[in-house]
Amino acid sequence: MTRRTLSTLTDPRVDRGEVSIETVLLVPVLFVIALIAVQAGVVLHGISVANHVAAQGAMAAARHGATDDSGIDAVYVTTTALGARLARPPEIVSSRDEVIVRVWVRLPRAVPFFAETVSRQAVVPRERYVPYAER
Repeated sequence: MTRRTLSTLTDPRVDRGEVSIETVLLVPVLFVIALIAVQAGVVLHGISVANHVAAQGAMAAARHGATDDSGIDAVYVTTTALGARLARPPEIVSSRDEVIVRVWVRLPRAVPFFAETVSRQAVVPRERYVPYAER
């Protein structure tokens, strides 16, 4: 019978599966953390895209002589140019003084508990044409 001493308990050649168990437990946790970090980056990018799309639509609709259709066209052109997808049609609310455009951008999901869409709105004052004689 072999007597267990301190040297046999700490001998690196004697592997009792501790490294395997640590790897099996640690790799999925690190993988989930990496997926969460990637998804957070996707959400931040989606917010930036939604802000830009809404701003472009609002600026196009706020130009002197432009209509709400100009804003909607600008939203679709900008969305296509950025490679994004709208989750639903944009909403434009225009008054005499300002134009408000609200958009919903669909996000790809790697982690199920993050949002599927992000919405943003842009408010732009309407351009007013002032004839030279009235300046």
